[in-house]
Amino acid sequence: MVVARNAARHLPQTIDSLLNQKLTPQRITVVDDGSTDETPSILKHYSEKTTLMSVLHRPNLGYDIRRVPSNINLAWKHNADARINTSYFMISGDDCVYSDDYASQLINRMEANSKVVVSSGHPLSGGSHTREHSPSGSGRMVNCEFWRTTGGYPIKAGWETWLLYRAAQNGLKAVLYDDLTFDHARPRGAQHQFTYWGAAMGGLGYHPLYAMGRIAKNALVRSIGFKGSVNLFRGYLLSEIGSEDSFISPFEQPLRDFVCRQQSQRISRVVSSLL
Repeated sequence: MVVARNAARHLPQTIDSLLNQKLTPQRITVVDDGSTDETPSILKHYSEKTTLMSVLHRPNLGYDIRRVPSNINLAWKHNADARINTSYFMISGDDCVYSDDYASQLINRMEANSKVVVSSGHPLSGGSHTREHSPSGSGRMVNCEFWRTTGGYPIKAGWETWLLYRAAQNGLKAVLYDDLTFDHARPRGAQHQFTYWGAAMGGLGYHPLYAMGRIAKNALVRSIGFKGSVNLFRGYLLSEIGSEDSFISPFEQPLRDFVCRQQSQRISRVVSSLL
C-alpha cells in the first residue's frame, strides 16, 4: 500500500522497486491524495503497464498529514473488498526504494517468529542510517490477522506508534531489522513541523519524564532545530490540556496506562544503573 501526494520526483522508483520484488506482490494499491503534479499520469502509466496496480484517487484538499492513516485504511478496505487475501501487507511512502529481497526477507523473519507482527528494515537518508529504534512507518510489514484485530489505524496523532504498543500490549513483538535497509528520500516531519510528533507522545500517555527526554534528545541529536523542538513541546502540551483538533486527542486509557508503566520501568532501570 502506497499513499502518494505530489510524488512525481520519487514515485516511479518506489513503484519499480515494489514491482521488482523477488516475492511478487498480489496487489500494489496506491492512494493518490489529490496530487496536482504529474503523479496521476505516472499512476495511469503503471496501471496500463501491469494488472498488479490499483489506484484510488482522492480530491485535492491540500496537504494534511491527518489524512495519511485514513488513506491507509482506505487501501486496506479496498483490497479486502476485492478479496485480496494475504498473510502480510506492506505500507510504503511515495519516496522509498527497496532492494529486491526486502519483502521476502521481512516475511521470512516474521514466519520464523510468530510473535513478530510488525517489522521493517532501517531507513536510510542520504545514505546514512536514521536514528530509529522501532519499525519505520514506511517500509513496514504487518501481519494481516493482527491488523484485523486492531480495526486499522486510528485517526489520531501517533497512529504509527500506537500499532507497536498494541502489539506489545498483547504480548506480541514489533522489530526493526538494522541489517535490512531501504532508501527514504524526503526528510520526515518537515511538512508538519513536528507538532504532531509531540501530540503523539501526550496522546499515547508517555510518562512526563520520558516525553521531556525524547524532546531534548530530538533537539540535541536529531538536529530538528529550535522551531522543531518548540513544536514538539507545543504538541505535547496541546495533547495534555486538550485541543479542538480531534487529531490531537488521547488514545484508550488501558493503552495509555500500559505505555506509562513501560516507560516508568525503563526510567527506573536507567536510574538504578546510575546509582
